[in-house]
Amino acid sequence: MEELRIQICGRLAIALGDLVVDESRLGNRQARRLWTYLVLNRARAIGRDELAGAVWGDEQPEAWDGAISALASRLRSGLRPIATVEPAFDIERGTGRYALAIPQGAFVDHERARAALHRAELAYRQLDISGTWTEARVALQISLRGLLPGDETAWVVGQRRLLADSAYRALELIAEADLHRSRPEDAATEARQLVELDPVRETGYRTLMRALVARGDRGEAARVMEECRANLRQIASLAPSPETELLYREIRRA
Repeated sequence: MEELRIQICGRLAIALGDLVVDESRLGNRQARRLWTYLVLNRARAIGRDELAGAVWGDEQPEAWDGAISALASRLRSGLRPIATVEPAFDIERGTGRYALAIPQGAFVDHERARAALHRAELAYRQLDISGTWTEARVALQISLRGLLPGDETAWVVGQRRLLADSAYRALELIAEADLHRSRPEDAATEARQLVELDPVRETGYRTLMRALVARGDRGEAARVMEECRANLRQIASLAPSPETELLYREIRRA
């Protein structure tokens, strides 16, 4: 049997071998929210009232109970091409609850990203630089896709922030791995991406300065420090932390 693959980061998709169900088969925005919430919480059965909150927030329709049933039926219909082949794949309905059943060993991209980041952290602590780079790259590629683009529902925005944090940390690890592998040019590129992702988080500037020094460009490292000071002042009315200032002093003394 082919591996079932579920993608909720970026464009929604479910695949089993050559069978592919994309998000256009899943229904409207509310149905896509329901599907994504079921995947994210597949370890448990979810009450209908909780699902209604996830789908509509504070703007639940009066007949929300029937509307949830209709959305679940729409999802089942869209998933039928795969569920017919893989009977362990289904949206199960109990008394007042729904749960997503998927076969053991199925690939879920969101879970793979989380596991990859965990493995990258562990590999880094064990000085397994190759393992750090490989797993962090997987976490980065998935996390950067985001979740339900354009949907501003509170829990979706929250999950999107978590993915953004995962992407940032994965990129930090990739840059550190490249510094360990004596690839300062790559590390500088990745560190610049860190600064672009979050111009008030100082780790990006520190990594960029270290990478520039490693490639012999202390003048550019000094300019990065000035950029750090300016961005922190203009965006957040902050000054660089003692850790960042200490690194800069060490660079100037070297």
